[in-house]
Amino acid sequence: MPSGADAFEQQLSLINQGLKAQRAGVSINRRGQGLALLSTLPSKTPGKPPQQQRIPLSLKADSQGLARAHEKALQLAGEKAAGTFSWENWANAKQGSSVPVPSEEPKLTVAQGCEQLEADFWEGKIRTSAAVRTWQRIGAELKRIGTPDAVLTPDLLLTIVKTTEAGSRTRLESCKVLKRLGKLVGFSKDELSEFDKLRTPYTPGEREVPGDAELFDTIRRLRDHKRWGWATAALAVYGCRPSETFSIEPADNGTARCLTVKRKGEPPEWRTAMALPTELADELQLQDVDRSMSYDSPSQYDSLEAKATTEKWGKWLGRQAEGLQLYDLRHAWAVRSIRDAVPTGLAARCMGHDISVHTRTYHRWLTEADVAAFVANRR
Repeated sequence: MPSGADAFEQQLSLINQGLKAQRAGVSINRRGQGLALLSTLPSKTPGKPPQQQRIPLSLKADSQGLARAHEKALQLAGEKAAGTFSWENWANAKQGSSVPVPSEEPKLTVAQGCEQLEADFWEGKIRTSAAVRTWQRIGAELKRIGTPDAVLTPDLLLTIVKTTEAGSRTRLESCKVLKRLGKLVGFSKDELSEFDKLRTPYTPGEREVPGDAELFDTIRRLRDHKRWGWATAALAVYGCRPSETFSIEPADNGTARCLTVKRKGEPPEWRTAMALPTELADELQLQDVDRSMSYDSPSQYDSLEAKATTEKWGKWLGRQAEGLQLYDLRHAWAVRSIRDAVPTGLAARCMGHDISVHTRTYHRWLTEADVAAFVANRR
């Protein structure tokens, strides 16, 4: 068991690693029995370039002082990111006035708040593998807060949000989870509204979908792989989600049934998928099912197991065809359905999502098809 000094150094190291991962541009430094912040900051001398500066803090090098120092590090990171840093705001940092912490006790800590959120999340829920995965995603955001002993305040959570990149999925998820935490522990409406101000729109980057000729050549080349060959071919031909491939049951008429697994807390249910093109299902002998695992009923589906397996599968595919991702095969099916004039509603049902999701995701190709059809009709 580490000594008190060793435990402190481990905690300090973990916090600095977290700050580095968040690209905060700030670290906490121990000097003797005191703590300070290190960061590249504007020079106090006009005309000189920014340089690494040390901001002493009147905080002891113990667990409580480290929690306060972490709050100050996040505040400094937020000011730097927002372009509002001023030495005047930190002139009294050594006296501890830059991060006011109310003196009344007791105060809710980060650890206590996170425990409350976890209890609230699981209240009335069945601990399914899908629910566990959802909590894992929430828990990953909560870990970004850092020091468990820090006082849970709106400023602390907002500073965490500000360390994320505006317009990124990380910013969106950070706002959602930390606002949820704040609402649970009793932040005011005005305080909660600050999260909405930081919540920037997020649009996933549009991927280039591989052409059918190239994709089908790749699928044929990989078809005989003992573990992943059949699954890769089935994913490309039926356009399901990767984790749904483990439940596909091909028929001899160009259709197949598979479990729809993305149903917002509901158990999976069977749907009908369609082979595109039908002749490829025959060529690749997809009726001879050969996969590493199978889900033959909704009750058998295990979200955690499926996630772990698809991650291994995806890494394998990336090694076999550089840059190719499992979802590229699903997206290619959607584009193929548009170019083959499959009705939009039918294609959406075959893919297991509603027509609004389908239209939003594939609007670029739908628009191209509409324009092409209009031009053809005018000739």
